[in-house]
Amino acid sequence: MTPFQALLTGPEGGCAGTAVSAHFFGSHLAIDAPGHHVDVAQLVVSVGGVDGPELFLNWLDDEGRQASLKPLTAGDIAIVLQEAPPALQPQLQGLWGERRRNRRQVSGWLAGLTGAAVVAGALLWWQGGHAVGALAGWIPLSTEKQLGELALSQVRAQGGIHDSGVAQQTVQDIGSKLTVGSRYQYRWLVKQDDTVNAFAMPGGIIVVHTGLLRQAADPEELAGVLAHEVQHVEQRHSLRQMISSLGWGALVGVSIGDISAVAAMLAHQAGTLYFSRDMEEEADRLGLLALQRAQIHPDGMLRFFQKLDDKDKASVPGWISSHPQTATRAQQIRSLIAATPCHACVPLSSQHWQAMQALLAAAEQ
Repeated sequence: MTPFQALLTGPEGGCAGTAVSAHFFGSHLAIDAPGHHVDVAQLVVSVGGVDGPELFLNWLDDEGRQASLKPLTAGDIAIVLQEAPPALQPQLQGLWGERRRNRRQVSGWLAGLTGAAVVAGALLWWQGGHAVGALAGWIPLSTEKQLGELALSQVRAQGGIHDSGVAQQTVQDIGSKLTVGSRYQYRWLVKQDDTVNAFAMPGGIIVVHTGLLRQAADPEELAGVLAHEVQHVEQRHSLRQMISSLGWGALVGVSIGDISAVAAMLAHQAGTLYFSRDMEEEADRLGLLALQRAQIHPDGMLRFFQKLDDKDKASVPGWISSHPQTATRAQQIRSLIAATPCHACVPLSSQHWQAMQALLAAAEQ
């Protein structure tokens, strides 16, 4: 196969990067120096570049550290696009085509903004952070998913993430009832962590801590938490807050498909994004409606929120810090339940619940 020149960054290439030669053979990517192979199934493609086209092949090494290979020239990119194995082509062709469309779209935005510079300046002076969050809603779904995948790779590097097992299966079984017909393909993960926390990442990734699973008294309480988190994804709250916190440079970069520049900043945000009161209330309201559509009693949502409110907040810092609870919100949930009775709703059961609780209890001993 034809070799191409690239810049290797990460554990073996260093932060500044090392120039290497690489080529594809079979289902592997061979890097001549330092001399190792990467299975293409491990690769996550990202694209970007403001002044010129850039392509990145990203993966995690055996120790969970992120590495990246960037072809140096347009000719090198062309070799990758042409000679990459079939398993990698859907990512390459889809993202490269998306990048071209996004660059044309952003060019149109910039031209429009130039014509409205005074108005935009006044708007940003008045409420700049909210404007960034609102414009983030225009980011294509494919780019949002890619951003979520890179955020997940950073979270995985911290350790403790499980995408199988009885706890993960319990979360997935309950969560899938709440996402029927969604435009997202949800991924349900469990993190070995004693804090009471759950969080949503862009693109349909939901992570639940084992501490929260222990705190949930029954499947309906867990369903209430998941319904709330799902709405942070469906309404793009997670995406908007993440991009808003990173600022205008990240917004423009992500809008044209360049997420490599923000990848390293994602890990510390996961689980700590602070949503506005309006976003929290929207997630409550739409999450409750999602429970009712799934014919699940929504009382579990109220019970779980009240349980955390009644506890010493120092003992459950994770979920409360990023999802602040108030008596007013609890009353609003109670009022919504009373105003929209669900006569078809039935108690929720889970075939894995008892096994999960036994496993979690044993892990505490």
